[in-house]
Amino acid sequence: MGFLRNLIDSFNVFLEKRREKRRIEQERRRVERERRLEEERRRQEQERFLYRLGNNFEDYVIGMFDPEKFELIHRTPTNDDTNGKFVHSMVYPDLRFREIATGRKFWVEVKFRAHTEDRGVITWCNDNQLRNYKKTMYESRNPVFIMVGLGGTVQNPEKIFCLNLDRINFTTLYYGTYVHNRVINRRIESFEELITIDGKAETNNHFRQ
Repeated sequence: MGFLRNLIDSFNVFLEKRREKRRIEQERRRVERERRLEEERRRQEQERFLYRLGNNFEDYVIGMFDPEKFELIHRTPTNDDTNGKFVHSMVYPDLRFREIATGRKFWVEVKFRAHTEDRGVITWCNDNQLRNYKKTMYESRNPVFIMVGLGGTVQNPEKIFCLNLDRINFTTLYYGTYVHNRVINRRIESFEELITIDGKAETNNHFRQ
């Protein structure tokens, strides 16, 4: 009987350890699942926050263009606008204008950064976005300008830089690339002003209205 009792006790201990191990594993999985859900929630909140920032800076940039001289003919939708659904127009730059006096059309991709990275570097897009913007530039035969707000707030950026995508081939902007392209006058009166800010006298020959 003593041997049988010891065997039963040992088996019960084994079962209890197994149940405890299962409880620990279930708790670990529960904690891990909650951690992933929390990370996803924070990621989505961060995305919504960045979208709102982007939209607010778009509003600021739109306000820079004199409505009597420029017509806003396209504004690219965000995930919030489409309830997370992808639509083809989302691959385009943020804004498209037409200069009323000349009929010239051009795109504006809007970016806001609170600060630069090391040595003044600004990562303004990813590889896929760069390809899409270049494709839009060549297919539409309209120039694409990158309008970068730096520092301050989206409603009142400390500095704004404007660059022509035609001469930008990387997802990062180095200090020497953009430092001379600062927008001093926050009111754009003509298409030629954008060309002047970019340091060019006229558009490239392959761009037509």
